[in-house]
Amino acid sequence: MIPKTIMVKLSGKKLKELNDRIAERENNLCALCGAYVDKGMKAHHEPQGALKSDEESKMILLCLMCHYKRHNTSAGEEIKAKCKEYLSNLEEGVQNE
Repeated sequence: MIPKTIMVKLSGKKLKELNDRIAERENNLCALCGAYVDKGMKAHHEPQGALKSDEESKMILLCLMCHYKRHNTSAGEEIKAKCKEYLSNLEEGVQNE
């Protein structure tokens, strides 16, 4: 039997707090290129689409340029892979503590 995936959908204050925690985790820097990200920017979900879930372990802070490239250029798949690798490394770091 395949386990059912639980999708987390936050809104309002809880979503803002989640975005703030991710920005703090990344020191307000893009996780890919290191550019400064203005406070209040929403974090990027990885994966996208129907699998998108508002969980810290599935969200990454991207600058406007990296976010644009992820969704609108041929580099999107490469950026997707980098996001997944980054999030995986974060998860492993939490488990190793």
